[in-house]
Amino acid sequence: MAKQIVSLYADLIDGMDADGQQLVADLHAFFNPAVPSRLPAAPPLVAPRAVGPKWRWPQWHWPRTALVAALAIFALVGATYVVLPLLQSLWSEDRGLQHVTQAGLARDLNLRQTINGVTVHVQKGYADANRVAIGYSVEFPPTTTANDGPQFSVAILTDDHGNAYPSLGFSTTGDSPLGAQVHNFEPLGVTAGRDIAFTLTIPEVVRAPKGGGTVQAFRGAWVFNFTLPMAAARVVEQTQTFTRPGVELTITRIVVAPSATRFDYRVHLEGFTDRAGASLWLSISGRGHGGYDYAPPCQPDVECFYFATEPLLDADALHADAWISIPDREPCPPRERCEVGRDGKPLAIRIDGLVLPLR
Repeated sequence: MAKQIVSLYADLIDGMDADGQQLVADLHAFFNPAVPSRLPAAPPLVAPRAVGPKWRWPQWHWPRTALVAALAIFALVGATYVVLPLLQSLWSEDRGLQHVTQAGLARDLNLRQTINGVTVHVQKGYADANRVAIGYSVEFPPTTTANDGPQFSVAILTDDHGNAYPSLGFSTTGDSPLGAQVHNFEPLGVTAGRDIAFTLTIPEVVRAPKGGGTVQAFRGAWVFNFTLPMAAARVVEQTQTFTRPGVELTITRIVVAPSATRFDYRVHLEGFTDRAGASLWLSISGRGHGGYDYAPPCQPDVECFYFATEPLLDADALHADAWISIPDREPCPPRERCEVGRDGKPLAIRIDGLVLPLR
């Protein structure tokens, strides 16, 4: 195992030095449990390469004392150093947030508070007409149980006019005393570009233990004040209706913003009994796009919305296939393949070849 670990630090230690290899393995093991396994950690610490001829083993290698000092510093500061890559990885999993970051629209906030040993570091923010996204890290005290599960928190977003922004859901990193979260909020129909002063309040953060047990709760509240520019959006008021036997899908309004596209829609059902409503799911070029549609199934003939977290601001039209999911009020039994409901009607209806104007 030591040799496998040492291969990550090939530039730091002589491959023939057994004691040095064991030291590297021990320091690596000391640091890495704080990094969620599902996300890439910080890059390995390597020696800077000089300009000029390439040196080869064993003609040159770091002195043992320099290696010990470098890895010790890495172990001590690593928990702080790895926060930003963790949040960047989580933030970039969302195509829309990745796009606005590359376009220079996301803002670095760098606000930090420590209460009762828990540090919350609000690092990134972005706002447009479809969502407000806030990314932050949470560092728990060293006494936090090492084998705890994911971290969660309740985040409340308000503005300087007292408006509360409903949650659209959040994502979080995995099992680590040091992790990151990205929370998304509905921006209350704002479509014009302007600056908005926000207050983010986090009443508490918790760790959910693996396999059940007592949840560890750390109470705040952590309160952060910041201003974000609200990126302008484009609204398309053009109603389109698509029909299939027993189902009618109507797109009533489309809001196109840099980070996501919102589709307001309603579904009309005929002949479906004992159903819990319907949900919309879009596929673009064979890839599903369902960002933050966490609401329960939409009731028939009620206005609902669907997010595609896809950068579509520069597109003239969207070519997609749609799926209308019409679940039973009683879910399909586990491990059974249920293609139709109890009334003999399908559980999903596909509508191919939608062309939706985005201008």
